[in-house]
Amino acid sequence: MPKTSKIDTVQDFKPAETITAIMLTLILLAGLWYSGIPKVYGILIALVILIISGEAILSLNNFPRVFRGAYMARSNIGLGLMDGLAKNNRWFWEGLADWGLVLGFGIFSIFLFKKDISKKMVALGVFSILFILIFILPYTVLPFAYVNIYQITDRIRGLAPALPLSSLDIMQVGLYALSVAGGFVLYTIASLFYGAALAVYGILLVAVTALTSTPNYSGLGNSIPGVAPIIPGITIPLIPGLLAFALLLIVHEFSHGILARIEKIKVKSSGILAFGLIPIGAFVEPDEKAIGKLSGKLQNRISAAGISANMLLCLIMFIPMFIMFYTVMPHTPQNYTYISYVVPNSPAYAANVVPGSAILKWNGYNISGPSDIEVAAKMDKPNSAVGLVTNTSTYSIIANSTGKIGVGIDVASKLVGPSPGPIISFLYAFFALSFLLNFLIAAVNLLPIPSFDGWRIFNTSIKSKKMMSRITWLVILLFILNALPWIWNL
Repeated sequence: MPKTSKIDTVQDFKPAETITAIMLTLILLAGLWYSGIPKVYGILIALVILIISGEAILSLNNFPRVFRGAYMARSNIGLGLMDGLAKNNRWFWEGLADWGLVLGFGIFSIFLFKKDISKKMVALGVFSILFILIFILPYTVLPFAYVNIYQITDRIRGLAPALPLSSLDIMQVGLYALSVAGGFVLYTIASLFYGAALAVYGILLVAVTALTSTPNYSGLGNSIPGVAPIIPGITIPLIPGLLAFALLLIVHEFSHGILARIEKIKVKSSGILAFGLIPIGAFVEPDEKAIGKLSGKLQNRISAAGISANMLLCLIMFIPMFIMFYTVMPHTPQNYTYISYVVPNSPAYAANVVPGSAILKWNGYNISGPSDIEVAAKMDKPNSAVGLVTNTSTYSIIANSTGKIGVGIDVASKLVGPSPGPIISFLYAFFALSFLLNFLIAAVNLLPIPSFDGWRIFNTSIKSKKMMSRITWLVILLFILNALPWIWNL
C-alpha cells in the first residue's frame, strides 16, 4: 500500500485562537438551551451564533469554505491508522460491508448484487434485520428523553419500551415483511410514505375547510413529522450530542477509508465538515477515479462500509444504554394526559396554551386520564370560562360558540424513579443518543439521494438512469412532505 505522511496536522490550524472561539460558542449555545426562549426564535438565534462562530474559525484558519459559516477542516490525521487497520483482518471489514448491504436491501440483495454476496451472509443479514426490528428498535423511545422536537417528542418522550411481539398489528407485520424483503431501505421509504400520506391528508383537510367558519388545522397540527432537524444545543443536549455526532461521523468515514485502502485506493486526506462548531459531516478523500475503475462489488463495499459501521456501533451502544436503563435510571412508567396539539386561532391558541403540557386539572377536576376530561368537560358551555391547570401554567379560557377551547388530548407515559447523579446522567445521555443517531444515520444514508451512500449503491447496481432519477426525486418529495408538519408547527 502507498505510504502516507507521518505528520498528522490539521491544515493551517491555529489551536489557541480556535479553541477560544469554540469555547465562547459553547457558552452562548448552552445559555440559549437553558433560556427557555420559544423554539422558533431559539433556532434562529442559534443559526446566527453558529454562522458567526464558523466565520470566526474560517478567519483564523485557512479552511476551504462550503457555505456561510461552514467549512472543511482537512488533515492527514488517521491515515496511518486506516492503513494499519486495512492490513489486518481483511475478512472482517469485507464481511462487515456485505452485512451492511444485506441490512440495507434484505432478501432483494440476492437479485441486486447477484453472486457478490454469499447466501450465508444473506441469511445472517435477514436474521439481523428481524432481531433489530423486534428487540432493538422498541428501545428507540428511550433516547427521546433527550430530544426536543415539537410533535415528535411530545408523543414519544418518556414512553416505556414494549416489545412488539406481544401486540403485533397488521401494520407492524406489513412493515416487518417489507423490511425482510427490501431491508432498511424499504423500511425507511415505507415510513416516509406513511408520514407523507398524513401530511397530504392534513393539507387537504385545511384546503377543504379553509373557507368555512371553522377551518380544520388539526391534520397538520397533529401529524408527527417524519423529518426534523437534530441539532446539538437546540434539539438535543450540547455536549453529549456533539460527542455522539463526532463519534458516529469518525466511525462512518474511517470505515470508508479502510475499505478503500484494502483495495489499494489512495486516501488523500481526512477531516470534518462543520457548521460553526457543530460537525455536520466527516469525510475521507479517496481517489474517486481509481474507485470508479473497481468492479461494482468492490465499489458497493466501499459505499456500504460507513452504513455497516454505524449500524454495528448502534448495536454496541445499545448494550450500556440498556444496562443503565434497568439499573441506575428511572424506568417505572406512569401514565399522564397531555395536550397533543393546539388548534391555530382557537381560544386555547389565544391563551398561549403550551402543546405537550401535562393536564393536571380541568374545571377543578383532577385529571388522570381521558375519561376524567370527558366528565369535567361536560361543564363546558358556549362562551363560558374553562379552568385549565397544566404542569406549565394555569389558564382561564373562554370557550367558543360550540363550547370548545381548541386542544387535542392524548395519553402517554413518563418514567419515574430515583434521580441519578450528573456523571451517570451524562454517560446515559451519550450512550442513548449514540444508539439513536447511529441508527438514523445508517437508515437515512441508505436512501438514493445524491451524496448519500445509498445513492452510490443504487447508481452502481441500477443501470437505467431514467429509473434512478425517478426514484431519487420521489424520495426527495417524500422528505419534503414529511418535514411539513414540523415547519407548520414552528
